[in-house]
Amino acid sequence: MNRRTFCRFLGTSLFALPLLNQCHRMPQKPNFILMVADDMGWDDLALHGNPVIETPNLDKLGQESVRFERFYVNPVCAPTRASLLTGRHFLRTGVSHVHGGKDFLALDEVTIADALKKGGYHTGMWGKWHSGKTEGYFPWQRGFDTAFMADLYKHENSSGELNGERVEHQKWTTAVLMDYALDFIETHQNEPFFAYLPFLSCHAPLKAEDSQTQKYIQKGISQPLATIYAMIGRIDWEVGRLLGRLQELDIAKNTVIIFLSDNGPAVLNADLTDQDRETRYVNELRGHKGNIWENGVRSPLFVHWPGHLKPAVVTRLTDVCDLYPTLLDLAAIENPHSRPMDGRSFKPYLFGKTDELPPKLSFNWANPAWPPTEKPWNPQGIKDEYRPVTPGQKKAMDYRDQILSVQNETYKLLLNPGTIDPMPECAEQGLCLYNMEKDPTQQHCMARDHPRMVKSLQASLADWWQSVLEEKHSFSMPVFCVGAGKNTVLAYAPYDTSPDVKSAFNYSYHWTHPGDFAVYRIRVRESGKYRASLHYVSLAPQNALVKLSSEPNSVVGHITHSSRAYLGELHLNKGDQLLTLKLLDAGQSQLSVFDKLYTIELQKGE
Repeated sequence: MNRRTFCRFLGTSLFALPLLNQCHRMPQKPNFILMVADDMGWDDLALHGNPVIETPNLDKLGQESVRFERFYVNPVCAPTRASLLTGRHFLRTGVSHVHGGKDFLALDEVTIADALKKGGYHTGMWGKWHSGKTEGYFPWQRGFDTAFMADLYKHENSSGELNGERVEHQKWTTAVLMDYALDFIETHQNEPFFAYLPFLSCHAPLKAEDSQTQKYIQKGISQPLATIYAMIGRIDWEVGRLLGRLQELDIAKNTVIIFLSDNGPAVLNADLTDQDRETRYVNELRGHKGNIWENGVRSPLFVHWPGHLKPAVVTRLTDVCDLYPTLLDLAAIENPHSRPMDGRSFKPYLFGKTDELPPKLSFNWANPAWPPTEKPWNPQGIKDEYRPVTPGQKKAMDYRDQILSVQNETYKLLLNPGTIDPMPECAEQGLCLYNMEKDPTQQHCMARDHPRMVKSLQASLADWWQSVLEEKHSFSMPVFCVGAGKNTVLAYAPYDTSPDVKSAFNYSYHWTHPGDFAVYRIRVRESGKYRASLHYVSLAPQNALVKLSSEPNSVVGHITHSSRAYLGELHLNKGDQLLTLKLLDAGQSQLSVFDKLYTIELQKGE
């Protein structure tokens, strides 16, 4: 390069430097940090009037946020997560329970992580997944670049799977989740990122640091409630750590923080007394986790974006389905989902335009087994609720037999809400109507005073329910992916069963008569031979005979007093098909052949 060329190059380069610096400073799409507490109630914040709990960081976050007074989630955790991840009502996504295979997010649903990743975001998740736990359903397969799926519910010495590999930590889980998140944020601080932090606290079993629990016991709080407050306090401390690190990295002004809970507080009959709940429920909202009363489904929602959003309180109706479209709206990303959203973007509310959107309706549903009762939790369920719902049964599900709610901007109609305390004013027709603006504690049913409003909302509820039943995934069971390596089919998550065979929350049982069967939906990715085996508990000595088949192929094997049985090699063709396990001979036992049948395992041969 000669002198003249060099000078020309140097001059051009020097002229370009300011432009390069300017480009470097150009604002990127906002980062998103989405945090979800587990079983934390509306009343579990000092900001909401609790005089005992200490939540300084969450209170500060709320005070500096746009916070929502009428934001609703679903009665229990897996449904809320399904709606959060898809922007669609959870029943449309294949989720209808929290166990028994009814908590798997359908494979063709597009998650918020999928959408943001397609829009140029780095995506990470650490904590409670609860949207499927077999091949194809893991978070690192649903749009997250990296994910730690924590074991449930292990609050101390956290363990789980990091991108499919088992890991263990000698730390409290809440701290571990934030450690992962902060590492991710630091790595991607100069690029748009989406960090999803679904905490495990304060879900039972109740466990927290003794020093934090003692702090509340010294205030006169019982050990169980003190532990709950300490668990929430740990979340609060980690949120403080997050806020401080964002400031240190100088990315706070380009980061949107969203905080909510997945449902209301658990009734915890085995841990809390009525006095404990009276102390905890400072706003006197009715109900608990598991039902459609206000305290079961009303959640805090803070949206924090310093320099962009002014602190404000929004009283317009919103729900968890609205978060998906709102994040995409803030990121200026088109929704890639071909199916209609139940949610809508509330971006105008964030910028003070609370009159811009028309009124909306928000719908909710509770599984009949969810409302709290005096009966302790039973792994086999209390209403045979883990039994699969066949397509024929689904068509016959009348909305009038369901536990449902619909609310507009003023009124909320509850159908068959149920309660530990009988409500005579609702008993005649199972309908309760409340003016939520004037009566948020739901003490005065207005159904008889406003028959036209009841009729209008009931008609909306009937139409909505019909639209749910028409969805192909509503009340469906998972499709199990089968490919290279070891594959697991959950025995307790069948598509159909014979009348005697039953499903518990994580096992199948009551296989007593020849002809008993269970049918599973599978998606075979590679044709070939698969070594088939069963994992079970069988306490009665016997030599039963079972057949595993996927037409036209089958294998037959013996069940003995053992924990595993190898059945043989089953040839499977590529594609979607049904896998049937059938009892051919119950042997000499008069008891169930399987006390607990856990899995069908298919190992791809070479």
